[in-house]
Amino acid sequence: MKESLPYLLFLLGFIMIIKGSDWFIDATIWIAKVLRVPNIIIGATLVSICTTLPEAMVSSSSAINGNASIAFGNALGSIACNTGFILGLTIILSTPAILQRKKLHRTGMFLVFLMALLTTFSFVFGEISRVTGFMFLGILVLYLYHNIKDAKMSPAEVAEDKAIAMTKGIIAKNTIMFLVGITLTVIGADLLVKNGEIIAQKLGVPDIIIGVTLTAFGTSLPELVTAITAIVKKAHDISIGNVLGANILNVILVIGLSSSILPFDIQPSWLSYHIPFVFGIVLLLVLFSFLNKKKFRRWNGVLMVGAYAAYIYFLVTGNML
Repeated sequence: MKESLPYLLFLLGFIMIIKGSDWFIDATIWIAKVLRVPNIIIGATLVSICTTLPEAMVSSSSAINGNASIAFGNALGSIACNTGFILGLTIILSTPAILQRKKLHRTGMFLVFLMALLTTFSFVFGEISRVTGFMFLGILVLYLYHNIKDAKMSPAEVAEDKAIAMTKGIIAKNTIMFLVGITLTVIGADLLVKNGEIIAQKLGVPDIIIGVTLTAFGTSLPELVTAITAIVKKAHDISIGNVLGANILNVILVIGLSSSILPFDIQPSWLSYHIPFVFGIVLLLVLFSFLNKKKFRRWNGVLMVGAYAAYIYFLVTGNML
């Protein structure tokens, strides 16, 4: 039982993060509506930040505990998982139409710019410094401001201003959900990081592998659930937008926040393998968005999932570049 305890606690951490962040998000949106925060701001800023909460919590917890490998690996691994696996699978199953081409291209190119910036800093300086972290957080503020401005200018259905229920029971329920949700997320992230390190030591694998595989997949579950829901409801553009937005926030929020806590010394394998491979998967998505005129093709998704599978295969087998 003692030998399996780290694995059970690691799994428990996953469950706590997913359930905790779900409750926290619901309660936060309710509180925002009670405070009469416009829906447009909730959608453009609050929801996007909250759905990246698991990655932010895990990477920040890793940084606080002095483990840069899991912190950085979780952010990179989430980008690879979101793009290669989740979005690739979405394309295979539904071949989504390319809607709002200009916005898709603009968002995609902004993500490429951020990845190029991250790659450049890694190669030139050999670290992601605290100054770089604060710079990314500054970009985050500008990004959210632009989202609000863009959302206000976009045509949208005018929703009725419905009164928000304010009974004692509902207030108590949302207050408890908020407090329990954030508590579960914080404790879950701590369990995930600490037991991930123990598992890595037991299996004799580097922390970066735990970060880009198990931890990244676990913290990407909200995006996977969103993608599945979008497929069922035939709202595929939601899945694409959610993945691109999550990837952008993984750079400017997750890496920005964690590196402002603990600067990352870039390891050789990060430069020769992880960063180039993840950058390549992102470029595939952006390239397909330009090449296809009306919708993504099934073979696009196959190639993206294949690229992600190759990334994980070479990583796990140790045949890294």
